[in-house]
Amino acid sequence: MLGEIRRLTKLATQYESEFAKIVMGHSIKAAEQERQLKQKELNSLIARDKELDNLFEHLYEDNVCGKISDDRFAKMSVKYESEQKEVSSRIKELQTELESEKSKAVTSDMFMASVRKYTRARKLTPRMLNELIEKIEVHQSEKIDGKTVQRLTLHYNCIGAIEIPDLDKLPENNVSVHTRQGVDVHYAACAS
Repeated sequence: MLGEIRRLTKLATQYESEFAKIVMGHSIKAAEQERQLKQKELNSLIARDKELDNLFEHLYEDNVCGKISDDRFAKMSVKYESEQKEVSSRIKELQTELESEKSKAVTSDMFMASVRKYTRARKLTPRMLNELIEKIEVHQSEKIDGKTVQRLTLHYNCIGAIEIPDLDKLPENNVSVHTRQGVDVHYAACAS
């Protein structure tokens, strides 16, 4: 895990503009997907709440007209009221979550400030974990080429789970490589 955090800090410090693009693109996309799922659930719960009001109203009318017995009315009304309490509770939860997400303006600068603190970390500390990592998913172990491998997914605070590219394959900033006589390849940090 410390190795993964080191890769993250190396990416963040040596390729800051690329890292910012990854973080902002990922966090905006993940936040939008999460918001859409919550909004969809909220809309369906609001519709169900209205439907329960209508069902209860029809149930009452059927009881008054004598179409259903008082016992049946009592059982059904308890069932509908119980469901409506659960639905109302979940509606309030979702509304609160959606409001709090609106107030969380996630920026790459916030995450970068946390990451910069740990660029030279030698060991994993509880403070580092709490500041950088929201949760860790431990996946089922599996055999790959005769070796047992267990995959971990780190969900970072503010940005969620991101795929950190293989840093060995990224060119160093401002490096010149002499490939053959008279040909030099120059790698520079991206300006965009």
